[in-house]
Amino acid sequence: MANDNLLHSTNKVKNCVSGLKRKLSTLRTEFESFESELAKIETRVENVVSQSEIYKTRMERELGREVRRLQRELETLRKEAAGKPATTATSESDLKIASTIAIFDTILRLMCQGADDFRIASEAFLFPAVYERVVDGTEEAYYLDHVPPATSTVVSRGLEYVSWLRTEYDTYLTDSGTWEQAISYVVEWWRNDALPMLYGARDEQWDIDVPLSLAEMLLWRDSPGDRPLSFPKIFDAYEIHRKHRDEIYGTTGLREFELKHFSY
Repeated sequence: MANDNLLHSTNKVKNCVSGLKRKLSTLRTEFESFESELAKIETRVENVVSQSEIYKTRMERELGREVRRLQRELETLRKEAAGKPATTATSESDLKIASTIAIFDTILRLMCQGADDFRIASEAFLFPAVYERVVDGTEEAYYLDHVPPATSTVVSRGLEYVSWLRTEYDTYLTDSGTWEQAISYVVEWWRNDALPMLYGARDEQWDIDVPLSLAEMLLWRDSPGDRPLSFPKIFDAYEIHRKHRDEIYGTTGLREFELKHFSY
């Protein structure tokens, strides 16, 4: 009789343990399902935040573009009201922008033959540090109306720098891992070597200028249709350059520079 009671109690305990295990298993399954749903919600929230930031950035850029357009119109109206030929002033400003962009474009083209990744990395810094300031027109010192004397030296040093980068990294600079390691070196070269030679002085503002990200530069390279909205100032710079390219090719000394360069 005692053995029967013990066996009964043992079976009862086993049944309770089995029941608890089943409940624990169910709870684990429900918890995993809850974690999965929570992860999905977090992903959705992150996507919403990301899209909101992208939309905010695009709106700011588009509004900035509109502000600049209105500022130009206002400047034109002021000149007309003062009896000055607004078209001449606007043309002079555009020619300075076109000349500067043409000179930098030539430098990049000559030093980046077969090195498009170096051009992208260079533009990541030049776009905010030079091009945007040139388009804003608030700092006359950034205009280049003639090929600087040190341009040939900058091109030759740039070619040497590209060769050095090739020995340092096994992949192109547009590889995300390589970009993170190399972009600071490219920026430093422009900040402390190339730009001071071209401008004859070093601007402290370059120390706080931040290059555009790899994602932004790939968007610039791969999605030309997004340029007016995502990169309004840079798009304006190239549009002005395109319109006045023929006018400034001779006056900037680019024709002679290229003929001399290609003769070597």
